[in-house]
Amino acid sequence: MATTGTQVPGSGSMTGLNDMLKQVYTRAFENNIEKESEVADLINQAEGFEVIDGPDGKAINIGHIFSSGGGVGGIYQDDYLPIPTVPTTKQSNLNIKELVAVVELSGQTLRRVKKGPAAFISWADEALPRKAQRLAYQKDRMYLGTGTGIIARYAANPPTGTNDAITSALGISNLESAEMMLLLDDGIRCSVNADGSSPRANAMVVSKVDYVNKQISTTVAGSAGVSTSAAQNDYIFLGDTNINGGGTREMMGFEGIIDDGTNVATFQGLARSSFPQMNGQIVDSSAGGFTQALSEEILDVADTYCYERGNLGKPAVIFTSRSGQRSFWKTLKTDRHLNDPRGQYIGGKVRLQMQLGDRIVTIAAARKCPMSRCYGIDTSSVLRFRIGSGRWDDTDGAVFNRVVDGQGRKDAFFAVYVEEENLGAGDPAKNFKIINLAAA
Repeated sequence: MATTGTQVPGSGSMTGLNDMLKQVYTRAFENNIEKESEVADLINQAEGFEVIDGPDGKAINIGHIFSSGGGVGGIYQDDYLPIPTVPTTKQSNLNIKELVAVVELSGQTLRRVKKGPAAFISWADEALPRKAQRLAYQKDRMYLGTGTGIIARYAANPPTGTNDAITSALGISNLESAEMMLLLDDGIRCSVNADGSSPRANAMVVSKVDYVNKQISTTVAGSAGVSTSAAQNDYIFLGDTNINGGGTREMMGFEGIIDDGTNVATFQGLARSSFPQMNGQIVDSSAGGFTQALSEEILDVADTYCYERGNLGKPAVIFTSRSGQRSFWKTLKTDRHLNDPRGQYIGGKVRLQMQLGDRIVTIAAARKCPMSRCYGIDTSSVLRFRIGSGRWDDTDGAVFNRVVDGQGRKDAFFAVYVEEENLGAGDPAKNFKIINLAAA
């Protein structure tokens, strides 16, 4: 096997470059991902959790105490004491998912990079932030989903590869904003099966995203086209010739955590029909006298449900789309304004906040959040479980590895960035989801 370069002529060592990557840029790359993510910084990172070896890698055990058991009540003097009942406890688990980002560079670029930190930084400042942005974008999508890897479904009949309509974001029937889940140059696969099995032949690359008409165009092997036999209602996943994101490869998200069994019937190994405490609080904005607007009234009702039905839940973050932010602002500005002492009217949407019980929460937004959704997150309940920090993989002894194809070795190199993470919840009932909000 050819060596991947030398730090000192004849040494056969990549130590210098490895050190630059691991000491200078590993944390910086991770920080770039966190900075670009609109969801990650809203959720607390779990600390001190138990890690076990699970069937699909690392797994996390989560203990649930649904009841402390009976055995209380009033008694007469010299009366019998109440007989306690057994507490209701269960243990759920979730597997940690592995997320990767691959960067490539030519042999010529690598040789220049190795000339010193200045040359390395020049390359890294250009290449790595862009890759961090792409990984952050897809992680945000995963944070909203159900852990299935489904991005959307084809609405076009049939898809042709040119201006194909897509729908059902995250695989949820008729959920809007599917076009916001993809980026230009994303590799995708499609399948008739919701788990991504038996994908249609030939991988695709997204060549255009039409946000206005909610359509995408794709290429196959560099020419406009679509996977063989692609059909209306096919599920769309990230993927390429070798792999797709279907099944259980991706992280769990809000639509799966804050659910009543509609999207995810069995959550963290527990059937929601048997353990209703695993259900989030779902509030339909099109029923119960609400007007499909994100208002103080519906937020207060949803928050009340979390506290009264969810074992004293207190959402710390309200998370919605920018359409939801506009809707909330419209319900406020009709009856509120600040008068300047000089007689001038002052108005504007600077930072939307709301008093909920004994706390003030911010109405945050993300571009990938479907317009009809609003989530209330109790950050003591919804947690990010991580195995260490993100890292550049040097399992083979070097961060950069030579590209080899069926014809031989190439003067090109690649490096793989790895993160191990998943979202989980100890008390899903402490969180709420508002559905069927109207676009604003």
